[in-house]
Amino acid sequence: MTTYSSSFDNTKPFSHNGLQALLVASTALPWTVPGLATKTYRAEFSVSTTADVWVSSNGTAIAPVSGSAVTVNNQERVYPGMARFVKGGDILSFISTGTPQLGVSLLLVQST
Repeated sequence: MTTYSSSFDNTKPFSHNGLQALLVASTALPWTVPGLATKTYRAEFSVSTTADVWVSSNGTAIAPVSGSAVTVNNQERVYPGMARFVKGGDILSFISTGTPQLGVSLLLVQST
């Protein structure tokens, strides 16, 4: 896997690993980041601007319920172009109340 370097004038190589999924409404989809825990990746998420998708890191994603406010640790709403650091072996869980398409592209940034 090619690592990122700033010498490429703001470009990035194609991802060698990633996820392409069509979510099922109200059903959490777990995905294990490939590789060893010694590898750190930049995970870039791709969804439609009209999609409501939630991602949980090392937990099970839950969809919000109308009229309630719930504190959920390590879970965020995915927005187009969102990027986070993940390690090999991390489990990402995704959920939506609709059926959107979702993509995750991994770029290796560190291997110890």
